[in-house]
Amino acid sequence: MNKNAILRIVCLLSSLLLLLCALPFSSSAAEITPPSTEEATAVYLKHLESDLLVCSKSENFVLGAGSTVKIMSGLLFCERLSTHTQESIAITEELYAAVPKNHGRSLKLVVGEVVTIEQLLWAAICGSYNDAFYVLATLTSGSLEAFKEEMNARATDMGLVNTVFEDVTGIIDGSRTTAAEMAQIALFAYQNPYYMAICSERSFYFSSTEKSQTLYNNNKLVSPDQDQKYYNKKCFGMNAGSTTRDGNCVVTIAKQNDQTYVCVVMGGKEIDGIEFGYRVANRVVDWVFNAYTYMQILTPDTKICSLDVTVSDTASSVDVIVKDELYAYLPKGLEIGKDIIYSIRLTETELEAPVEKDQFVGYVAVLYDGNVLGSASLYTAGEASRSPIGSGLGAIRSWLENRAVIAGIVFFVVGTAAYIIVEYILQRKRHNRWNRYFSNKVELPDYMRTPSKQKKDKK
Repeated sequence: MNKNAILRIVCLLSSLLLLLCALPFSSSAAEITPPSTEEATAVYLKHLESDLLVCSKSENFVLGAGSTVKIMSGLLFCERLSTHTQESIAITEELYAAVPKNHGRSLKLVVGEVVTIEQLLWAAICGSYNDAFYVLATLTSGSLEAFKEEMNARATDMGLVNTVFEDVTGIIDGSRTTAAEMAQIALFAYQNPYYMAICSERSFYFSSTEKSQTLYNNNKLVSPDQDQKYYNKKCFGMNAGSTTRDGNCVVTIAKQNDQTYVCVVMGGKEIDGIEFGYRVANRVVDWVFNAYTYMQILTPDTKICSLDVTVSDTASSVDVIVKDELYAYLPKGLEIGKDIIYSIRLTETELEAPVEKDQFVGYVAVLYDGNVLGSASLYTAGEASRSPIGSGLGAIRSWLENRAVIAGIVFFVVGTAAYIIVEYILQRKRHNRWNRYFSNKVELPDYMRTPSKQKKDKK
């Protein structure tokens, strides 16, 4: 082979290699794998319509609740004060004394300031101002201690076993929960329209006798005015905050195309000014809407299997189908028969004619990753008439399959066999006795005797 031929082959192979590298490969496996959450202690992401936990990390690990405490506080405020929103109150010495000295994010309320309850609710739930929380808690229950008891009682009513509240804002050490239980609290709050209306707004105008100004939602996922790099238009409401002790805590509701998620990130790191609680929340929210979709896993009139038919001259089998349609929220790129499988339970292993169309024959369950996605009834897609000869054979078969008949036949065969065996044994015994008797009574002629017998007689 000359050098030019070798060069042509090398060029051809190189071109093929480049073409293969340029071809798109299936990315379904990469889409199913959740993104990195290493910068957070706990993560919980659940699809509400299907109740599917899509992404989680240490979701049952008990840790400091941080600012997530404010979701329970805000929910109780909305339940107790929603009918008193237009009432005005004056910040008294007693109300102001309930605000700790080191209370973090502050609206800077002062004694004598007059403000409506609605304005305080917006300052607390949307703006996350701590002094507004303490004033509302005292106003609602008479004291911070009484309000804290109400928070813990409500957690017990919700069935939460790892959640304890020691403060109404999370500033004071001691409050603890898990990402999974905080998601439960968030879902209760999600059912309250007034709470969601307040916590979902990007900004609000605060007005009292002492100040008037536009304030912004403290949740940077919701308010681009706070920090554009964390803003996510899929996210609505809830709460976010940060403490040195508990790190970044972010709770939000994410929506797109009628799909809804609750997202909880707790214990997010903060490095060089980057709040990784927001980073992780954005990462998992953006990932899930690209990785999951609703998939039709059962279609009406889809053939599931076939059943053999006996005693029919028109069909040897009939198709078995479903009449229902079934959808499931699943990772993109799954294949029915490979990733999604059918588990079939039939009432009979075969059918005896006549078979009618739409005859119920069992159930099918659809499974993915060991979980049942749904089930449907199975029906025959066609019919089969009974043949005359088949009718006779079928009658014989039915007669032979009858347990009483089978028992009778078995009893008859066993009894007959036993009688024959016994009779044979008795016959042999009678024959042997007769031979002995006959040989002792009858003298045989010489020509019938054996040589040994003749010698014996001569002696």
